[in-house]
Amino acid sequence: MAKDSVLEIAAYGAWNGGRVVDNSIYEKMQLEFKGGIPVNNDTIVERMGVRTRKTAGTDERIGVTALQDLLEQNDIDLSRVKLVIGATNVGDDKYDPGPLIKYPYEVIRDHCPDAQVFDLYAGCPGFNVSVELAFMLSLNGVLQAGDISIIVGAENIHRAKAFPPDDTANIIFGDDALATALVTSGSAKTAGRYSDQRQSSFQFKKDPAAEIAHEIFTLNGNAKIDGIIIDNHLGSLIYRVPATAARVQQALAELMFPEQAAAGVFGRFKEAIEFYDRNIKSFAFDIMTLDSGEQQVARIAKAYVESGKYQRVVSVYLGPDSKGQVIVHSGRDFAFHRPPSGIVDTLTRTHGCFADYIQAVPFGDEIFGDMDGKGVFLYATRGAKAHLRDLLTPNNLGLEDLDLMIEHQANFAMIPLTLAQVLEVDPRELKAAVADVLANKMVTNVHERGNCSVVCMQRLPYDLKRGALQPDEIQGFKINQNLDRLRQAKVILNDSVGAGMTRSSFIQNVA
Repeated sequence: MAKDSVLEIAAYGAWNGGRVVDNSIYEKMQLEFKGGIPVNNDTIVERMGVRTRKTAGTDERIGVTALQDLLEQNDIDLSRVKLVIGATNVGDDKYDPGPLIKYPYEVIRDHCPDAQVFDLYAGCPGFNVSVELAFMLSLNGVLQAGDISIIVGAENIHRAKAFPPDDTANIIFGDDALATALVTSGSAKTAGRYSDQRQSSFQFKKDPAAEIAHEIFTLNGNAKIDGIIIDNHLGSLIYRVPATAARVQQALAELMFPEQAAAGVFGRFKEAIEFYDRNIKSFAFDIMTLDSGEQQVARIAKAYVESGKYQRVVSVYLGPDSKGQVIVHSGRDFAFHRPPSGIVDTLTRTHGCFADYIQAVPFGDEIFGDMDGKGVFLYATRGAKAHLRDLLTPNNLGLEDLDLMIEHQANFAMIPLTLAQVLEVDPRELKAAVADVLANKMVTNVHERGNCSVVCMQRLPYDLKRGALQPDEIQGFKINQNLDRLRQAKVILNDSVGAGMTRSSFIQNVA
């Protein structure tokens, strides 16, 4: 461990099983994409870049397998494990009330009975948000030197039947699970003033998002909020995809900015994203703690403001009995000091105005995922520039300074279009610049594994390290062309986007 770091990624374990499924299974179903385009291998590769994906068995809990592999392949002192997070959305069973981390945690419970244990729901960026949360707890000293955090990312999309059988969204997803161990090596807490005096208890009746937003607005008025974290015990997929906090964020925005809401600003993509980037600039995600009670989420929110990165964060405890508590946490004079190595900086932003782009909705007696493909594509590609600028610029970095970019594998077609938005080069040189970054500064696996949701951010560096990635070409772009050099990367960006809509990123400086 580097002496000048606060938090470092130390080890991985993985589920490496499953059945390889090629595109022929979907071609045989005689499906069509929008516009009447027939689904076959050529159209799938052309639109998504996916040739194969892995599917898990119907009787396997792949998150448990990944955690067991982490323990078998690495020497981990389980008595030092203080934080265990399940970064997931659907998990193995979409009807499981959660928290889904309870199954992997049983493997190690006897060795770390006092650990903080919870699911984290933030869409596909869930791993990145989990890293940021562990970073906050390390910065303010809740996690101390030598403490270990374990993040289990697991999505068993096919076993869970996340989408209707005839929905073409099934085509792009693959199952996957990894467990990542992070070690806290120090803290960087500075002197400051903390307060949590504004508290409110409530019982919601019909619409938890609107009613929680009303409670926050009553307590906080129009004062700027940097984040909303909800410990959500409602126990239904409908309330975690997207995170209820994202819907609360939008309901609160409508209360704070009634003129813009009445004018329909939040319903027009370009105006909405620009308004959020100017005026909201906040994150929103849910957790679900293994042990109910408002203390854990309050302690997490306190860590965020004491880190010096955020000044006002709202914690909400939402119990299974529909009772809840809202606390507004405020910090003044805390200063964020970027550590020179390890996890250097993080940024999570949510645009709750687009919460309906990816959501779980009832279909008769069932619950299925529903995606606005065009909206997701727009947000993923058009939202990157402002977000990455706000993360990289304070760290005196540009894209040219990065050795490795680990980008969410939602759909290969999104990646070159995102790069075209964020690269600042002569337009005449843009196509070549995009191709160069894809080939030499990025790693790609969507063509072989599909979109593995939360787990993409863990799978890519794990497969890079173990030599599982190979040079290839997708949609006319060369990929994975510089693997030996990328394995030696020092400055690394992880960037992911998903339901909420949320984008979350972090920078590593590997000593």
